[in-house]
Amino acid sequence: MEALRGDDPRWLGRFGLLSRIGAGGFGEVFLGREESAARRLAAIKLIRTDVAESERLRPRFRSEIEAVDRAGGEGIPELLDADPAARRPWLATRYIPGPSLQRLVDEAGPLPEDTVLALGHVLGGTLADLHGAGLYHRDLKPSNVLVTRSRPWIIDFSLVRLAADPSLTVTADAMGSFQYAAPEQASGLGRAQGPADVFAFAATLLFAATGHPPYSGRNQFDIRLRALTEPPDISGVREGGLRELITACLRFTDTDRPTMDEVRTTLAEAADTARIPYPPLALRVFERHRDELRSVIGPRADHLEQEEASGREQPTSRSRQGLLRTAPAVAAGEQWVWHCHDWIRVAPWLREDAVLTVTSAGVLHGVDYRSGRPLWRLDLGAPVRGGMVPAQDAVVLGTADGAVHHVRPAAGGPTHARHRFAAAVHAVGWSGGLDGGTDRLFVAEGTGVRVLDPVTGNPRWAAEGVGAVTGRPLVTGTTVVCCTDRGTVLSRRMDDGSPMWDVDLRAVCPGGPTELGDAVVVATADGRVEGLCRDTGRSLWRTRVGGTVHLPPVVCGETVVVATAEGAVTALDAVNERPLWTAAVLGAPGPRALDVLTDGSAVCVADQGGIRLLSMADGREERCWELTAVSGLRPVEGGLIAVGLDGAVRRLTLDEAGLRAANRTLSVP
Repeated sequence: MEALRGDDPRWLGRFGLLSRIGAGGFGEVFLGREESAARRLAAIKLIRTDVAESERLRPRFRSEIEAVDRAGGEGIPELLDADPAARRPWLATRYIPGPSLQRLVDEAGPLPEDTVLALGHVLGGTLADLHGAGLYHRDLKPSNVLVTRSRPWIIDFSLVRLAADPSLTVTADAMGSFQYAAPEQASGLGRAQGPADVFAFAATLLFAATGHPPYSGRNQFDIRLRALTEPPDISGVREGGLRELITACLRFTDTDRPTMDEVRTTLAEAADTARIPYPPLALRVFERHRDELRSVIGPRADHLEQEEASGREQPTSRSRQGLLRTAPAVAAGEQWVWHCHDWIRVAPWLREDAVLTVTSAGVLHGVDYRSGRPLWRLDLGAPVRGGMVPAQDAVVLGTADGAVHHVRPAAGGPTHARHRFAAAVHAVGWSGGLDGGTDRLFVAEGTGVRVLDPVTGNPRWAAEGVGAVTGRPLVTGTTVVCCTDRGTVLSRRMDDGSPMWDVDLRAVCPGGPTELGDAVVVATADGRVEGLCRDTGRSLWRTRVGGTVHLPPVVCGETVVVATAEGAVTALDAVNERPLWTAAVLGAPGPRALDVLTDGSAVCVADQGGIRLLSMADGREERCWELTAVSGLRPVEGGLIAVGLDGAVRRLTLDEAGLRAANRTLSVP
């Protein structure tokens, strides 16, 4: 554990960051705490900027999220949340309160054979279950195994391979650690699957028993050459069952090795499965790790081992089904569904007769609004970061490669123009009608903001060093209002960039501002909702909703609706500055999307249980579509367009029968 650095983020999604855990080839790992009633601790991997912007490496992160989500079972920390479409993608898994096997052996020395057998039995069972689910880890090594007093845990699925997935390249097969890599993986011939995990498993047990890997050398090239030309070094393992197992699993030819199911059976006969008999030196390493954790989170560290030993939480329906299913479920009241086979995190837009939706990989699709028939696709070349905003008869999108795309749908296919910037674009906005009809394009990139002519790309003005914009900016015609990662809200004139006002809220607003008449409404991550005068920035009213807010508030008339990560939706009367109702109807980890029907009669909110319609009058649940992967909503006349993490795009109607109606726990002040 080490303290956060000055340039480290303080928040990722609904997690407040507490300290650094470590760093790897793909990114940095932080200890975070969920700002919810559960206040769960999470290990949060934040991907490096260069990896996030790599067209070759970024798909690996999406595969890692899918693998952790699908893995289930014991011995793999469950996925708590992830944002693969963020400027720097991240994923949060349950924090395991133990050191790595690498650290345990480095500090305590090689482990006794009965300890290694017991660890191997549990670890082998986890890998066998993983293979049974059609997943191969491909980078198993001591640093990717966490150990506690009760069991080992497998982490870091960045090189995972999904069975029958041809999209992962041969080059990636040779990206693992050569000290623990099977010969077929070190060769980069594209055959690293189950047998390669068997090899790495035995190499990890060899390290636990002896303190050395099967291959060593002066550098990675030397180690790789030895892995391809020399037998593994198993010195230090005494004759007996453990040596026989390691020898069999480290055979050069992959077809000569046992399967993980066979390994599990062998270890079940040899190991004491009731407990793991750690020697005293190893127990002292656990105590030092607990002391380090106590310095960060206080007395709760003393209880974490007991909580971890009590067992993994039962997988939710989301974990059992996975986020990326092979086919979308059919929903009652569904007019059509189309599947693009990729993550969708950005809410769709309707332009003319086309539904526009963009995947996390940066492919924009046009789908016929009436039939759901795909019309066209446009590869933007990089993942979308700045969202998608309407621009008259077109849309504007920002991408991770520093480009802003202006796309106008047409019968014969879209017209496409782009403007490039030095840094990744993470927010865009559009204003039309200035100066007798001149359009303006607002762009946030890096820690600066700028406005340009969307046709020529000529800059109108720029402001550097204001901070990274969070959420969506609010362009109101003559001004733009945006929130930053420094906890400030800024207002600038669109024509020349002159400051209107700056307000320091001392808290990040993840969703950005929302317009309410002559006011701007913001919601901070710590649950504060505040109305600011649009012209001066003066505070008009403020209240708290008792939770963590990461979505932008939505407005209907004089009512402001806010959803918390804890699963509550609250409607506020902005005129009389009082809450109207709070509906505690959602399941953690809270909502993914929030909006209001076009007629203003109901709030529509998507969480892991489905899409729910809550009466605007009193918050009672009126209808529910049981769709667990929905991530974005767009209200349309008579219904909704919904997109999801399963790649499905749906048109849902409010008029069909078969929609479930139920009352939920409700508190009305």
